[in-house]
Amino acid sequence: METWATCSIIDHRKPLYRQALALFDRIVVPLPPAPIGDQSQEELDQLRAEVTYLREKEAAEPFEWKSAEFDLWRTSILAQALSTKLNRDAYLDTRLMLVDQFDSPEVQAVPVFGAPHLFAESCRTLGEIEDAMTIEIMQKLPVPDPDTPLENLVKLRETPAFRTALDNLLEWKRDKAPGIFLAEGELQRKRAMAAAMKDFDKLTKAYAAAMEAEGYKKAGSIGSIFFALLTGEPISAIKETLVSFRELREPCWQKMSELKCAPAGVVYHFQEALGTTG
Repeated sequence: METWATCSIIDHRKPLYRQALALFDRIVVPLPPAPIGDQSQEELDQLRAEVTYLREKEAAEPFEWKSAEFDLWRTSILAQALSTKLNRDAYLDTRLMLVDQFDSPEVQAVPVFGAPHLFAESCRTLGEIEDAMTIEIMQKLPVPDPDTPLENLVKLRETPAFRTALDNLLEWKRDKAPGIFLAEGELQRKRAMAAAMKDFDKLTKAYAAAMEAEGYKKAGSIGSIFFALLTGEPISAIKETLVSFRELREPCWQKMSELKCAPAGVVYHFQEALGTTG
């Protein structure tokens, strides 16, 4: 299984566009047939060329984005947003539509959000509200600069040490996180959490070391949010060198609550520098 990140129609203008290339197997990029909003034809042509290049390098997948199909998909979300007096951003919602389009046993599509408040707003307005356990994992990892050449990122992705570190990190999120949720009883969950987070801390250190070895030393905070169909009292938090962990009970998305355990979103929050770049 691969883990793909879904981008919005404007994410290519943001740092997370290149960050996602260093944190996922592939990114899914929506491409409109003609410029939209304040987008120029030159900008769209450049984006198409980039995605074509990245697809050849198995780093991206284009998505043919059509306004009519998006408007139809978004109708129910807008109705819920109006009832809660929340404003929706059409461009940002394109991330969520792409998740629906990549419902495959071979691909795990994860919407990415530029800031925590955007993720929280989507949680409140998508799907039916259900009680569920939420686990939030905050990683502080080296991330690429916004102007990093795509060729450099492709070279990074082909580096054996980096590829191994990224594969291990993604495998943990896919296969090890469910063990925290599925352990029966509070004591068993605590033990499962402690063991899983200890492993995760080692994996994040290996990833950071592989990034820094290639000259990527600037750090950002990347939060992974997991949902599961469980309820119960919050269990104690564990903090490691690069990882913090928090468990809550709160509403979740209907799509994600249909799964036993799934990463429901990734929040990028550019924060600080670990050191100077060479």
